[in-house]
Amino acid sequence: MENYIFGNLKDWGTVLDKLDKLSESKELGNCQDELIRLLRFDQNWRLREAAIEYLPFVENPDLNLAREVISLIKRKDIYYDVRILAADGLEKLTTTIVNNRAFDKDILKQFVREIIKEMDVLLASPELPKFHDALRNSMNQIKKVEEVI
Repeated sequence: MENYIFGNLKDWGTVLDKLDKLSESKELGNCQDELIRLLRFDQNWRLREAAIEYLPFVENPDLNLAREVISLIKRKDIYYDVRILAADGLEKLTTTIVNNRAFDKDILKQFVREIIKEMDVLLASPELPKFHDALRNSMNQIKKVEEVI
């Protein structure tokens, strides 16, 4: 059995405490696979929301974490509030990724275009207006980030 940093996700209080400690110690960036695990965990909405809320504290986010957030935004089987929260988190994550310049310029451009394309598809689909507004706001910020690349 693998040794997970957050351990048993059913003990969610402990997971939230560990998230907080990792954020304070600036170690959250070393736990991106675990954040992805939290984002995918369907049995506890609070853990998923906490993982999204802590995204801005990831100092060197990788593209896989951002792609997982995109997947979450696209999921029609979860409630809109978490999808909206994820759109906001993606905006912050994308800004950090681009500002860190840890990736090749062409990879960054392609990645940002991929995000914008995914958001365009969602905006073209019938969704709640509140969700469309959140997507538009995030997409506008991501487009501003794209100009900096």
